[in-house]
Amino acid sequence: MTYFDYLRYVPYVLLFALVTALLYAWGLWRSQNQGRDLNAMLSAKGISRIRGALKKNGPMTRKELEQVVQGLSARQPFSRNGIQVNDAKKFLDSLLPYMLKQKLIEEQQQEKKVVYVYRK
Repeated sequence: MTYFDYLRYVPYVLLFALVTALLYAWGLWRSQNQGRDLNAMLSAKGISRIRGALKKNGPMTRKELEQVVQGLSARQPFSRNGIQVNDAKKFLDSLLPYMLKQKLIEEQQQEKKVVYVYRK
């Protein structure tokens, strides 16, 4: 084989190197942003579960909502890593003000209790 016969393999080697570099960069980016993505997924799941419970059951207290989100978990596809709600009070402390600000739910007083109501 001559020198020019080897040159025809150069584009294949360069293409293989490029694909390998892209896959490595994608994996690195995904692992760096995994915590943020898991938190966003868990928050979205919590909002959905709270809104569903309020729609189904009507007005609910904070204590009742704690039971709704307790043990809630989120996991990315093709990943062993996940996140779970261990402290429902802290989770609701971050989620309920956001939901009130976005006007997804309403806070009302009923019989000296604060209840949360589904907002249409």
